[in-house]
Amino acid sequence: MELRHLRYFKIVAELQHFHNAAKVLCITQPALSNQIKQLEEELGTKLFNRVGRRVLLSESGEAVLSAANQILSEVAELTNAVTNIEKGNSGTIKVGVLQSINALYIRKIVTEFDRQHSGISLNIMELPNIEIEHGVANGTLDIGIGFLLRQNYQNLLFEKLFDENWKLVLSSQSAHYAEDIMMGKKHPLKAVLLPREFETRAIVDAYFVTNKIQHSNITEVNSIAFILELIEAGSSFSILPAIFTEMNLGTKLVAIDLEPAIPPRTIGLFMDKDKLQKISVNNFSSLIRNFLKDKSFTMP
Repeated sequence: MELRHLRYFKIVAELQHFHNAAKVLCITQPALSNQIKQLEEELGTKLFNRVGRRVLLSESGEAVLSAANQILSEVAELTNAVTNIEKGNSGTIKVGVLQSINALYIRKIVTEFDRQHSGISLNIMELPNIEIEHGVANGTLDIGIGFLLRQNYQNLLFEKLFDENWKLVLSSQSAHYAEDIMMGKKHPLKAVLLPREFETRAIVDAYFVTNKIQHSNITEVNSIAFILELIEAGSSFSILPAIFTEMNLGTKLVAIDLEPAIPPRTIGLFMDKDKLQKISVNNFSSLIRNFLKDKSFTMP
């Protein structure tokens, strides 16, 4: 049994006439009769009784019509739902973002996207970079915003959005310790850093070792906003990508160029190059580009 059998049967039942039904369906009457015969043979029953030139539903035909209406209605709903998804009018987009991007830009991007595409559901997840790469590569995320680690994912497409430099961040009252920190001298400040599961931490740890950066102790915090608050209190410092300093770089914080510098980190858009992207995903990606493409994070 195929959907066309049910559609043909429904038209005949509604018009009560094979010839008229054939005209509506744009097929010959013998072809229509053959389709109805196939349906009757599969169901093992007669679906119509002939009354003059008209055909009326048998008792079994009434039951089949009720089921056919329900099936065809559900198929129509399914088709409509898929069409809306393909046209970018509905569906869900799953996005993985770095903590800094989430804190600084995602609210504006989402607000604008919701204004333009209110029928799309968004699932925004703040994740470590390695999970963003993995999520896009294995299909659990539609889009990722992170930095390239050059993992061995053959299907992963990375589109550069901007480069960011790194900064030594202190409170204005502790800024006089910057030279001692960079020269590897002793000073009273604690280092406040992200936990070790963050890729940023590995870069900073390596810089500390290479440049013999000293600190009285380490405080680990998994929130950039909290790190900046601790630095602002005056007894801590950190080395962070410059984008983080935009979160709270007022008169109480200073961001100083590193000497020697850490190589700039490239932030970009992750997508699966082998996956046919939905229009909604392409629309969201365009907004990301509009907000983040070619931004400069070389803070003065």
